[in-house]
Amino acid sequence: METKTSKTLSYSSCFTILFISCYLQLICALGGNDDILISCLASHGVENYTKPSSDPNSDYDRLFHINILNPLFKKTTSERLKPSLIVMPNSKQELSSTIKCCTRSSWTIKLRSGGHSYEGLSYISDTPFVLVDMMNLDRISIDLNSETAWVESGATIGQLYYAIHESTDSYGFTAGWCPNVGVGGHLSGGGLGMLSRKYGLAADNVVDAILIDSNGAILDRQSMGEDVFWAIRGGGGGCWGAVYS
Repeated sequence: METKTSKTLSYSSCFTILFISCYLQLICALGGNDDILISCLASHGVENYTKPSSDPNSDYDRLFHINILNPLFKKTTSERLKPSLIVMPNSKQELSSTIKCCTRSSWTIKLRSGGHSYEGLSYISDTPFVLVDMMNLDRISIDLNSETAWVESGATIGQLYYAIHESTDSYGFTAGWCPNVGVGGHLSGGGLGMLSRKYGLAADNVVDAILIDSNGAILDRQSMGEDVFWAIRGGGGGCWGAVYS
């Protein structure tokens, strides 16, 4: 999503941010065919994924746990609660293709931004699902002239603050104080922060967004409509679509 900046009292301005929100659960069906899904991903050039393995030191196990930041779910014992496939898209087009393939092969989709879900909603389920981890979608582009920034959902709040600091010492952004919280989940939940009393929630400063719907269509604020744009800024993840940036 794109966010707009404003000036603090004698300290800094606040960036508005174009953020890509990726705390999403697109429920397509109760389960799907992983062979069909993998074939579809391959045909669209999506190669960065991993399947379950009995090896506790496998890439799958490492990637599954690396962004589970709620200790309650660190040692999930029930295998049925784990994803049938973990996909890590590297671009907007790969994210769109992944969602499209999951929908066509009847898979439930869950997207993980920072992994701070209190209920583990972004990485466990009672039904078979595909986990789309946004960790590789963490690019940040800052435009001081327009006082805005585009931020992909896989970026953390700490990365955002650092990027702003690297660009200028006159601006900031109103968001939370935990540096490893994902921007996508934080803004889709509202985004309470240290400057909220003066500048509002982080979501209040979002002025544009790129949303990918369940069919893989890539939408901006105008094409998604004002109702959906309103909903993705504080309405929580799970039903509106995947906000890429």
